[in-house]
Amino acid sequence: MDVIQHPEAVDALTRVDQLPLGRWPSNPKHPLALSQQFAVNRALNDLRQNLGVMGVNGPPGTGKTTMLRDVLAGNVVERARRLAALDDPSRAFTGSMHRWTSASGYSRSVPQLIPELTGFEMVVASANNAAVENVAVEIPSADAISSPWEKSADYFKDIATATLRAAAGKSAADEADTPGWGLVAARLGKKSNRMAFQSALWFDEKASRDRSTGSDGAPSHSGGRTSPRVKREGLDTILKHWAEGTRPKRTWGEAQAVFQHALERVENLMGQRQAAEGRREEVQLLVRKIARREEHLRTLRAEEGRAREIHRAQVLRAGDLQNELDTAAAAYQQHMGEKPGILETIFTLGAAPREWRTHLSPLSTALETARQRSASHAAEIDRVQRHLASVRQEAETAERDLAMKTSRRRSLEAQCAQDRTRYGKHHPDAHASVEDRELHAPWLDYDLSKARSDLFLAALELHQDFMAATATTMRQGLRAACEVVAGDHPRKLEREKLRAAWQLFFLVVPLVSSTFASLGRMFGDVGPEAFGWLLIDEAGQACPQFAVGAIWRAQRVLAVGDPLQLQPVVTIPPKSRRDIAAAYGVSATWIPPRASVQTLADRISPYGTVLPQGEQDVWVSAPLKVHRRCDDPMFSLCNRIAYNGIMVNGVPKPRAKDAAVDPFEDTGTGPAVAWSYWADEPATTPGTHLQMGQVKRLEKALEYLDEKGVDPSRVIAISPFRDVSNHLRQLVDRKKYPGLQAGTIHTAQGREADVVILVLGGDPASPGAKAWAASTVNLVNVAASRARRRLYVIGDRSEWSGHRYFSDLSDALK
Repeated sequence: MDVIQHPEAVDALTRVDQLPLGRWPSNPKHPLALSQQFAVNRALNDLRQNLGVMGVNGPPGTGKTTMLRDVLAGNVVERARRLAALDDPSRAFTGSMHRWTSASGYSRSVPQLIPELTGFEMVVASANNAAVENVAVEIPSADAISSPWEKSADYFKDIATATLRAAAGKSAADEADTPGWGLVAARLGKKSNRMAFQSALWFDEKASRDRSTGSDGAPSHSGGRTSPRVKREGLDTILKHWAEGTRPKRTWGEAQAVFQHALERVENLMGQRQAAEGRREEVQLLVRKIARREEHLRTLRAEEGRAREIHRAQVLRAGDLQNELDTAAAAYQQHMGEKPGILETIFTLGAAPREWRTHLSPLSTALETARQRSASHAAEIDRVQRHLASVRQEAETAERDLAMKTSRRRSLEAQCAQDRTRYGKHHPDAHASVEDRELHAPWLDYDLSKARSDLFLAALELHQDFMAATATTMRQGLRAACEVVAGDHPRKLEREKLRAAWQLFFLVVPLVSSTFASLGRMFGDVGPEAFGWLLIDEAGQACPQFAVGAIWRAQRVLAVGDPLQLQPVVTIPPKSRRDIAAAYGVSATWIPPRASVQTLADRISPYGTVLPQGEQDVWVSAPLKVHRRCDDPMFSLCNRIAYNGIMVNGVPKPRAKDAAVDPFEDTGTGPAVAWSYWADEPATTPGTHLQMGQVKRLEKALEYLDEKGVDPSRVIAISPFRDVSNHLRQLVDRKKYPGLQAGTIHTAQGREADVVILVLGGDPASPGAKAWAASTVNLVNVAASRARRRLYVIGDRSEWSGHRYFSDLSDALK
């Protein structure tokens, strides 16, 4: 189903009853865009029930991570709903215990969760290391949540902060730089990451060694010995205190009541919106029914008029027929009165009666005919009268029904007017522009958005309350599970034990990240469909074979990426790839770099659209359409050359609260920093792609930007060619421009900056290199979509602008 050609399909699948109960605690004033909510709804409704694979086309700046957060929130709430249904928290376990002996000789045991609480495990994986680390580090960060929750949200906040510090390789002294809000994600993957996370999660953080003090802060009488003090409790200590009853906790009934209250609040609000949705849909239905009823009534009135005219004509005709009958009867009676008597018969020798009888026969026939015609016509009049009465009755019924429907419609329209006032732009409008429709998804108003976010946080609290209520069991099980996560377990640990350990870990930390390269070693022999969700980020860059092991271990796969950004990097030469494919009878469709995880997921996704790309159309699944990163001309350029104009610009205007201090903002006399442009610098050095004249122009641009208040840390310098990018990196290595990011366009994937400077380079003696760079839309699309505010191109304009896509780039940068 093409969601651009058939927007009604999106409408049907973003109804209130399709909305997940939970929502990430982002600003309730800024809910998901329509295409984001559509993707979240499809993932949580279709995949949760039916398993399988789904693709989402996520161009740069369209909120892929934002969408994944809502998938996480939806899963956590659903699992909490199932937890809350347990009358006894111990019923979360089947009673089966998985046991083994650790490498250090200790007994370990993990309780088996009931099936209803499994299948929610979420793994974010990618071939791009930076992409998965960004997701897992952003989600637990305090910056990931908004008002009114930024101070109150706390799901093992201190532990989350410690795990973020560990992920960043920082010490406790840097705590203020990496505050966390919740232990909802873990950066795992390679063993060093897993060990660092396990240590920060499980163990206490000690303060610096000092003379021990008593509870009142005075030095203790321990002979002057030093002892470490606990600065932050790890999960092991927290569970221990819960088990011993020395740490406050709710009763399970209290915990259930708190969650149930938040759940009922959401259900009530959704019920109100479903009622409003029902009113709106009933109005639309009534409009169609009234139009049909009015047409039917017009038909009935026309038929009544025809029947009335026929009846009038029939009545007139009845008079004529009666006259004919009266005339025939009179003639007959007169003739009967003239019947010859006996004498006349004798005197005429019988001639008179013979003549009389001769005239009697036609008169008798005429009378009978007149009688029949009159009777027949009387029957016809009766039929017409009955038909007229029937049509009148049907018309009167139709009029009453029309009046009732019209009255109902007016009443509903009045209520819908109140609904529009209440829900504002989130009340569906059939006449809304494409931009308004996309920016204001239906029914996602402030009250419901806030309540759904409150429910997500209540769900996390319930998980925490569950751990407190089963602290002894959870402490024992999580000790073993954390060793499994860190890779500190017997090498040949049975599959069911590995799976149970990971399932218990995911009950505490709902999402983990890993590269594809590390995922196999991390999970080991956990078996097929061992965890619930595989969320593949930057799936357009991933070779299909990289993801096979991860997909095999998952029940559901959500592939998020963009085939029009960078393609998979393949080291096998093209001819070798073609020969291998031919040897096995495989179509080029399945061979990287043409094939990626994203393209294959797109192929089997039922909802999407077609993006024309030269001679070949590209089907992309569930496209995210609101772009919130790039100013023009970058946005319009990418939208035109790559996305067939379907994108909507969601960048706020102005970006900064104080436009006067934003060097990129036009305050009426122009911005402090020059608009995006192409600095034409001819390539004059054959034999190399590195053109030093262009590098000098780059250095001048950096100095100019620095003078305008844009330091190098806000700039990315990139090039299509490695020898150019190597030289750009040397500028950073020499610390001439501290903070500057530099590399090839390929290394810029997943990054963004206020300013992107594209140094084209290009050997003037090698036109084929430029043709390679222009062979697909990908390089120009990636380069332009990294830049939030300005895109500066340095290169030989006459040489590059003659190539496809670079001609569009040249036109955009006048």
